[in-house]
Amino acid sequence: MSALPSAINYGQGMSALPENTRVIDVAINPTSGSSFTSGSQISFDLISRGFLIPDSLFLAYKGTVASAGNAQMRGCPAYSSFNNLTVQVGSQTIDSQNSYNAVMTMLTNLTLSVSEKYGLMSAYAYGSSDPTATVALEDLDGALLVGVAQALTFAVPLTCVLSNCEKLLPLFAMPQVRVNLTVDSISNIFTSAVVPTAWTLSNLTLHYKVIVFGDEVENMVRSMGPVLSIKSQSFGASSQTLTSGASGSQELIYNMRYASCKSVFCLNGTSATTSGTFFDSCNLKANTTYAFVIGGIQYPQRPIDSAVRAQALMYLKGAVGSVFDRTNSHSINKYEFSFDDVDCSSTYKIPAKFIVGTSLEKLDSGMLTGISTQNSPITYRISLGGATDANSTITMIMNYDAVFEIDLVNNQVVLRT
Repeated sequence: MSALPSAINYGQGMSALPENTRVIDVAINPTSGSSFTSGSQISFDLISRGFLIPDSLFLAYKGTVASAGNAQMRGCPAYSSFNNLTVQVGSQTIDSQNSYNAVMTMLTNLTLSVSEKYGLMSAYAYGSSDPTATVALEDLDGALLVGVAQALTFAVPLTCVLSNCEKLLPLFAMPQVRVNLTVDSISNIFTSAVVPTAWTLSNLTLHYKVIVFGDEVENMVRSMGPVLSIKSQSFGASSQTLTSGASGSQELIYNMRYASCKSVFCLNGTSATTSGTFFDSCNLKANTTYAFVIGGIQYPQRPIDSAVRAQALMYLKGAVGSVFDRTNSHSINKYEFSFDDVDCSSTYKIPAKFIVGTSLEKLDSGMLTGISTQNSPITYRISLGGATDANSTITMIMNYDAVFEIDLVNNQVVLRT
């Protein structure tokens, strides 16, 4: 007997949630203060109740300058202020992301289409702070703060190992969970064209949802123990400097140790302080090739050749998802992808986006199918087409698999990476 297609199989029963199930919409303020400036740490303590809905986590806040005078914010404005994010469970730091602002700027360019950026302008604060200013496509990067005093409001998803979990996270069975953000220096947040006298963050709120099923379900979850495993993923970043005048073959070593690396990216930073600097990524020199070496094996097998930029873009698309996926959209135009040289003419508004990246997964599946870097560092192999004109901060960003191991007996959490 042949089976009915699922589209017309009306006999499938619909299960119901426990009668006392409810969702709590949580909004918490920092425990470390109410206003924050460069160098400050902002701490949020999540409630130890119910199950965290991972993709509900977002941050909202206000940023104020005393004297704007056309100050230019680099990168994705809503993330530009934060150079570090950590997640602590109990007294243990399980997720630490350096250059968080650069990582998230890259991800917005690699995961949001132009139309999505346009629709999120009010939350991400792209473009001019003048609400009467005409919006153009070039206003989908950076922000311009006009006038004497300006305040911008922001609201963005907070990407971390918590929000990337593939299943609900049982907060009731875990020690205290804390999220920390560190405010970057003004000189990194803004270009040198106009440097504000002060940049103050206030009205910070971390929003997320918790679903409570009741004691019966929680007891059932505890009976699944003694250890629960929940798959997630996160990003690690490390920076090296490629000096001015470098030429020929260069190999930069990054000591990033993970058991399953899904994909790797490098941001080849620009040099002019009026540009995006480490937020940007340019082709270091015309006709330069790039590759990554892990455990003696080169990825990709044939180096990424900047002379064939269309190929480089496909490698980058594959590092984020499938090259056949129509929803795998970037917001990188031809001009932004064409910047050559460290001292190129990119600006806060038109940044360089020649991001070098490739997939490392053996198979795109739910398993841990990435490449291990636990036994050897990662080499960024660059064959320059000429001598570099200035120093470049080159930031390697690794997307890696992570697994929460929650000990229900001893109330402990270990993150395997």
